[in-house]
Amino acid sequence: MPVVEVPQVTADTVNQSSVLNLHFLSQFKQNKSQTIQALYQFVEDYAKWITTQKSQLSELGEMSVAGQRIIQRMEIALYRMKSGIQLLANNENAAIAFSLTNQAMLNQMLQSAKNNKKNTALSQFNWRPFQLAFILTTLSSSVNQEDDFRDMFDLIWFPTGGGKTEAYLGLAAFVILFRRLTYPNSSDGTAVLMRYTLRLLTAQQFLRATRLICALEILRQENTSLLGDKPITIGLWVGQASTPNLFSEANDIVREIKQGSTQKQNAFVLQECPWCKTPFSDQNFRAKYNTLTKKGEFHFHCYSPHCHFGQSEQALPCQVVDEGLYETPPTFLVATLDKFARFPWEERATSFLGKGTNRPPELIIQDELHLIAGALGSVSGVYEAALDTILRIKGIYPKYVASTATIRMADEQVKKLYAREVSIFPSQGINAEDAYFAKTVPLSKKPGRCYIGYFAPHLSRRDSLAPLATALLRAPSALFNHLEQREELIDAWWTQVIYHGSLKGIGVSHNAFNVDISKTYQRLYEQETTGDNEKENYIEPIDRQHPNIKQLTSLLSAADNTEIFAKLELNWMKPKECIDVLLATNMISVGLDVSRLALMIINGQPLTTAEYIQASSRVGRSTVPGVVFVNYYRDQARSLSHYENFQAYHDGFYRFVEPTSVTPFTYQARKRALAAALVMVMRHSIPNLLNNSGAEQFSSVDEDIANALRQFVQRCGLADPERKSEITQHIQKLAKEWDALIQNCQNSCIYQKLVYHHSEQGQKNLLTTLESPEKGYWAILNSMRNVEHSGEIDLL
Repeated sequence: MPVVEVPQVTADTVNQSSVLNLHFLSQFKQNKSQTIQALYQFVEDYAKWITTQKSQLSELGEMSVAGQRIIQRMEIALYRMKSGIQLLANNENAAIAFSLTNQAMLNQMLQSAKNNKKNTALSQFNWRPFQLAFILTTLSSSVNQEDDFRDMFDLIWFPTGGGKTEAYLGLAAFVILFRRLTYPNSSDGTAVLMRYTLRLLTAQQFLRATRLICALEILRQENTSLLGDKPITIGLWVGQASTPNLFSEANDIVREIKQGSTQKQNAFVLQECPWCKTPFSDQNFRAKYNTLTKKGEFHFHCYSPHCHFGQSEQALPCQVVDEGLYETPPTFLVATLDKFARFPWEERATSFLGKGTNRPPELIIQDELHLIAGALGSVSGVYEAALDTILRIKGIYPKYVASTATIRMADEQVKKLYAREVSIFPSQGINAEDAYFAKTVPLSKKPGRCYIGYFAPHLSRRDSLAPLATALLRAPSALFNHLEQREELIDAWWTQVIYHGSLKGIGVSHNAFNVDISKTYQRLYEQETTGDNEKENYIEPIDRQHPNIKQLTSLLSAADNTEIFAKLELNWMKPKECIDVLLATNMISVGLDVSRLALMIINGQPLTTAEYIQASSRVGRSTVPGVVFVNYYRDQARSLSHYENFQAYHDGFYRFVEPTSVTPFTYQARKRALAAALVMVMRHSIPNLLNNSGAEQFSSVDEDIANALRQFVQRCGLADPERKSEITQHIQKLAKEWDALIQNCQNSCIYQKLVYHHSEQGQKNLLTTLESPEKGYWAILNSMRNVEHSGEIDLL
């Protein structure tokens, strides 16, 4: 079988000096000059490396022009880092915010170590060099609207597991704290929007961000004179399939939990206190709802006496019920991208965009940028133009940052989606294996991820999996029985993660485990138990003829998927609970982050290289290197081609990552989303158009409305200059239709009042959905999950 070991990329590229230490940086205010000097030295080391890169230009020959472009990008990054340090040196609020940011990051890491009974020595809690460098690079442009790089779209491009999340969470903490210090009378409300494309990933990252928000809230309580009396909070804004939309629903769920339903507890995402990790029971969910007043509430509470939040009646600083989010907008809003399709429908969502005296959000984070592609990307680009326009009308030019591990032609994608230039961090070096903040580790120093090609030419798709999966079920006890590190190795190989390109494939594999694999394993098990077992440290072979099989797919509820993720953390010493085989779809490619996993089977070559890299990177994230077996199908041309070119493909598979396709302002995309985007702009930027009856207040000749239309046209045109004329005409056409509809309602023999939706007698809807029986003038999306047209099927 062909085998290729792919070297790992490390982020630990700089000597662990004090400048990376969180405790050292948290003392910024007390040791300002010393810390500034250390930061400048950190950046100066990067400058010296750039000088060595320049010296290589003469050796590049015809490629020297490309080399000069690379050097220019490095020097821009260097300039921005120095600007960030200057901001800390000259701006008192920035210095305090930076100090408290590092304290918050340190406190959450200390708490996590305490929860897991690990070493809590301050010296071990450090930034990775690229994380600190990224924060310095983006500091000034994130808090200063006049900064030259405010409109720059900063993209972290780093392999999975490198620490991208901590980098942008650190920046988010700085923005939140700086805003509290600088705008004490208007800093309440949502400061940061963080969005994901998948609900599973959104829930996972919400849990990670919640720990940081808890740390920030504790700091606020200790520094109310600086950070104000309003809590620093986090909210999860996702679909009804994951969390309740209404207080009444939350109240019903809490009642069922109190009656003994453990399954319902997953509906609130949090299963334990995010700060002390004490498991939740029915007492931790507090809900109320008055059927007469239609008023309610929902809060999480921790009652552990050892937890900071358990020592008072104060609720935990997190909310997952939509109504609670609208009433009290969170400081940090975590959402799925498709939820933004609710803005044209939901007037209460305006609370996220700076309602009343609250400032609008200033930082927008988009994780896994490569997933915003195809139909979803095209439609979301139109909604993005609306969001950007609203914030600009409100006086805020939002700062965008994003992350990805696999992307190609990012400049074109970012231009079409966000109408901005992109800056990729860390900047690449002259040598592809050395970008200073990211380096490829030679295999002689550290094992890489091992890819093994498996091809059974005489077996069908269904039958080819059986020999491979059976051997890997037996492998942990057979291979590692006599090794000193056997427990760690057995645990890493205990759970097989099997990737599938379709739901049908999962069904086929499940049947194979129940029949073929079970029989094959029995034969192997009998052979092993009759062999030589007199060796030292021998462990009796474990019978895994009937493995514990779980599925991770979009067909399962969010609660079920959450439960499976929790079980994936259980090691092999709990055989009745530990998962032996995980059958998964491409959900795992960005949503699975379990350090103990090291073994994967990819069942059939995925459609794209980006998907292949992302999925296979889910294993080998801890000390045990990952091993990936790729089961190539004999009747699939794509599989055969990749098997024949196995070595060449894996030696440089990042070169084969496909460009992302997005076309937000083509006619078909505009037809699906432009009317919704127009309504979104009008409702959330013009106060008298916000409520449901405000639809009839629209007038394209009104000065404020005409200005909003101009800004919307301008923003769309920036994203697609070639179609600016078409876009302008389309928006003008929609505005005229809206005007005419109002006029028709007023001139009707039976007066009708125009509303956005949910019309009553004497009213007419402006909006409807494609699936709704209600009539409306414009049919728009209710979610970006299904952006294609629906079709009806009749039996003949």
